[in-house]
Amino acid sequence: MKLSDSFYFRQMDKALRSAVVISTADHPRLVLFSDCHRGNGTWSDSFLNNKTIYEAALGYYYERDFTYVELGDGDELWENRKMSDIEEIHSDIFSLLDKFRQKDRLFIIWGNHDRVKSRPGFRSHSLPPASESLIIECPGDSSIASNCCLMHGHQADILNNQLWKLARWLVRYIWRPLELAGIKDPTSAARNYNKGKVIEKRMSDWALSRSTHLIAGHTHRPVISCSKGEWSYSNTGSCVHPNTITCIEMEDGRITLIKWAECADSNQYIRVCRYVISGPEDLC
Repeated sequence: MKLSDSFYFRQMDKALRSAVVISTADHPRLVLFSDCHRGNGTWSDSFLNNKTIYEAALGYYYERDFTYVELGDGDELWENRKMSDIEEIHSDIFSLLDKFRQKDRLFIIWGNHDRVKSRPGFRSHSLPPASESLIIECPGDSSIASNCCLMHGHQADILNNQLWKLARWLVRYIWRPLELAGIKDPTSAARNYNKGKVIEKRMSDWALSRSTHLIAGHTHRPVISCSKGEWSYSNTGSCVHPNTITCIEMEDGRITLIKWAECADSNQYIRVCRYVISGPEDLC
């Protein structure tokens, strides 16, 4: 069954009804991450290879007074059933996140892989309650486009939204063991290029139709597309690229797409380096 774009647009509209609203006046520096997929430290933990890079980036943003916003799928709760197992194996990471939380500089959006964070009974020692969406207000500009809508992006993907329990079952019992043999999950927007393009087109069209900026994750493909007074779609990418993590920085009404990766200095010592991929671009 082929669904019209209006169906997906309604799902995205619905996600915004309960949005948490914050202001750049209160949070002048923000960094947006998505799709960390923190796991339990076993062979299936996609986050593990980039853990050192991510930890270095977190330290950088904490010391520079950034507010950390996670746009969903921060924790891999399809392959893993217990949040406590993830928090235990990555206790150093969650200690850093807790430092952001204690200073009211931590906001969590849930995605399809960590949708259980939306349940009233969900508990985490380090993370604040999660929301489905977030709106960043840019005061001093009366245009609608001065505000920015944040959500994970699975709302534009019926298998990972309405049929998420089926998708979770497939990941846990079918695709997880098959990936050991090198077979990619064709239902994943992050692994299926054509599926990802379709979902990104829906998100971009939604931003245009609603005259707003949208920043999402879900497809793992980093991009920024912004110009003051125009509607746009941007994506943070993920923390599970090969030897690389990507994120978006927001500061002074501008956004910048950033890559963090290991590099060698002049003395051939391995360091973690920050690179600008694109931007800064005007947002508000």
